[in-house]
Formats: sequence, structure tokens, C-alpha cells
Amino acid sequence: MNKLTLIALVALSVAGCSTGSKDSAPKGSASPGASGAAASTGTGKAAAAAKVIKIAKLGLQGSAPGETEEPLIGDGDPIMIAAGGFTVNVSAAKPTDPAKIADEQEVAKTFNAKNVKTETLPDGWAVTFQNTGSAGDNFFVSVRRDIGGKPYMCETTQNNVEQQKKSLDFCKSLSK
Repeated sequence: MNKLTLIALVALSVAGCSTGSKDSAPKGSASPGASGAAASTGTGKAAAAAKVIKIAKLGLQGSAPGETEEPLIGDGDPIMIAAGGFTVNVSAAKPTDPAKIADEQEVAKTFNAKNVKTETLPDGWAVTFQNTGSAGDNFFVSVRRDIGGKPYMCETTQNNVEQQKKSLDFCKSLSK
């Protein structure tokens, strides 16, 4: 599956899962935007805790601050992780995936990217950007990391800046 097809599928799945309102979450569950309010009440332990999400198929794990529920974790390639506040796809990097920041910046140009931000990581890179399409604003994250001597990609398209930041933080936290 090529990257553009993958991004389109992620965008559709994220758009289909969007509640559109903090008040539309099922009874007994918190909407993604409610996690900060819930964490600020009580003892404050929830605000400091980070949920460790294990990706058994890849032997990786990542940190998801503010998450309290177990995420849905797919079994495909890439592996989709649907947490309460963000969704990402994680996979072993393929030869067709961007290897350098410049490669990902070229991909971003195809989306008429704005607000492009790049970051060089000790073991890879991260690129975030925004575009406006027929369905509104989209917030992209693409991270390539070399973990344990093997390259991995962590990518997503989100509905807002908060989800983009949570996704980026999760991708940057991946470890063995």
C-alpha cells in the first residue's frame, strides 16, 4: 500500500471516529477533550501518570500521557493504535517510506502543507504539518525512528492540533 493511500485511509478512519462534540461521548466515558478536566479534579495522580501502550507485534511500547483506557490495537501492517485522544499507525519502515526529513518534506509539498515543523531526533526525525482539504483541516504527523537497530515509521492524520501533539509525543516516546 502506498503512503498516500495509507494517509487517506487514516484520515477517513479518524474523521469517521470523530465525536464532533465533547458532550457526545458514550455515558461513562470521557471524550478526548475531557481528559484534562478529569485530571485536574481529585488528587492530580491522573495528570502525572502516562499510559504505557505495548505494541507486542513489533516489540515496542510508547507513552501516552492523559490516557486512562486501554487503546484498540490492530493487527495489520501498519498497526493502528486508537487511543482516547489520538490515533497512530506504527510499522517497520519499508524501502518506499521516506528515509530523511527532506524526503518527508517533499511528501508534505504534495498536500500544499502549511505550518511545517521538522525536528531532528537522536535516532531519526519528525515532521508535522497542516493542510486544508475538502473535509476541512488535517494535521499530519510523520516520525521515523531507528529503535534497536531497526527503522520504524509512526504516522497519522488528525482532526486538530491537540491530537497532532499527542500523536507526535507518542511517536517520539516509542522504545523497546
